[in-house]
Amino acid sequence: MMNSPGGVSRPRVLVLARTYPNTALPGQGLWVARLVHAALPVAAPVVISAIPQVLPGVPIPEWLRLRRVPQRAKRDGVDVLHPRVPAGLVHFTHSLDARLALPRLRSLALRLHSEQRIDLIHAHFIYPDGVIAAEIGRTLGIPVVTTEHANWRPWLDDEPKVRAQVLDALAGIRIVTAVSEVTRGTILEIAGSSARVELLPNALDDAVFIAPTGEPRVSGRVLFVGMVRRVKGLDVLVRALPMLLAREPNAHLRVIGSTLTPSNRRDEDDVRKLVASLGLSDRIEFVGHLDPREVSSEMRRAAVLAVPSRRESFSSVTIEALASGTPVVATRCGGPEELLDDSAGRLVPAEDPEAMAVALADVLGFLEQFDPLKLRARVLPRFGFAATTERLDRLYRSALPERHVAG
Repeated sequence: MMNSPGGVSRPRVLVLARTYPNTALPGQGLWVARLVHAALPVAAPVVISAIPQVLPGVPIPEWLRLRRVPQRAKRDGVDVLHPRVPAGLVHFTHSLDARLALPRLRSLALRLHSEQRIDLIHAHFIYPDGVIAAEIGRTLGIPVVTTEHANWRPWLDDEPKVRAQVLDALAGIRIVTAVSEVTRGTILEIAGSSARVELLPNALDDAVFIAPTGEPRVSGRVLFVGMVRRVKGLDVLVRALPMLLAREPNAHLRVIGSTLTPSNRRDEDDVRKLVASLGLSDRIEFVGHLDPREVSSEMRRAAVLAVPSRRESFSSVTIEALASGTPVVATRCGGPEELLDDSAGRLVPAEDPEAMAVALADVLGFLEQFDPLKLRARVLPRFGFAATTERLDRLYRSALPERHVAG
């Protein structure tokens, strides 16, 4: 246990999260970093974010940047360790990732535990980090909780070897949390009664995504924020734009997001070719990666955020836009259905450019119906840091029933 500034003991929590921001990939795993930051009033986290020594499909320049990530860093007052671990060489050896990384991570966890007792392990994503956490928890005799940011189906149906490891690990995991009801449902379908599954939504960084400040919105601006990958549905949004222009002639699209792997770059190339073939080059701007504060400013200036995804387990950009006072048009693809209704934007079927165009035109034509402060009030009490800290406090109290956690 560690003492808080007020002298109240806080559990020392070892966070395992391969997906976490670093100097090479500052936008990676921001949602995990926000949960860690929100835990600071009630816990003393230390993060192990392993970097695989082999990254299939990652171009050499990006791989070299990852090689230069420091072994130890400080982020928001939290120690973050970046050990290098072996990994499977190709997708077909993905099922080896947990076994390959376990010896290095277990050794590092044992060293940290000997320096100062670890009370709890909190892993993000059940594989490989959750499986590794269960083994380390058994070794140290301490409880383990996990947070799942991805649906278990169809992923674990397609990966039987990974599924077997996950099911075996559940016996060593006290609580599995899910970021949304849809994700929780897929976990229960796989795990059945062998897991205790609770909700732990993603956190809204309300100090960054602030209330509208009076800066003027750009008329007709549709904003897209996200990794440019096929699953995010940017191509659907591009196909919707000509139909939107027929209704809202001043509409234009601003794309914020980047790519990492060659397959992502192919997805972006395909979208750019689609833009050119539709003659929309003067209506769509590709901005690239921006840091969160820049994204926040973009959201406050946009007229509407579009989330055309084919699949989402949560949709952090939706709550960020609403916190910025901007309505959202999203597809019914999982997470957005739990966040939106007609008072905050529109929900449309996935893979339906016409429905997306009609909904965007509807919102752009009646923006005065969306009170920015009411949009913010819709998400702040549910997902802001204060609410997330309370959830984490309850989670850690439940996992450590005989230990005192700062409240």
